[in-house]
Amino acid sequence: MLNRLFLSFFGILILTGCIFQGDTVQVLTAKPDDYELYLYTKADQEESAQDYLSALLDWKLKQKDGSELQFEQSEQKKDKLKLPTDELPLLVVKENGKTLTTIAGDNPREDILTTLEDKIVIAKK
Repeated sequence: MLNRLFLSFFGILILTGCIFQGDTVQVLTAKPDDYELYLYTKADQEESAQDYLSALLDWKLKQKDGSELQFEQSEQKKDKLKLPTDELPLLVVKENGKTLTTIAGDNPREDILTTLEDKIVIAKK
């Protein structure tokens, strides 16, 4: 009897944890040379990040070693990120672990691409 009660309680605890999980954020990551690029988007609003994805693809195609540059996609819980998730999509560009720039919210593809080219070219000089 005690075992059944314990198993029932444990089952309810597991189900409650599954039901009340926080929203997830999709993370697209690329690590060219000493740089790290992170694109954070809401999992259910992928269309809002279309300009960011287009700019990243354009930037990749302009690189000499663009074929070697790989993007990885993952998901993280929104409540575990230390980012302003109300400003998603959010692109973070880092060099050697230091943040060079962030671009947040709705931005045209051209502006995002220009920022990527300017920040990475300036950092390589």
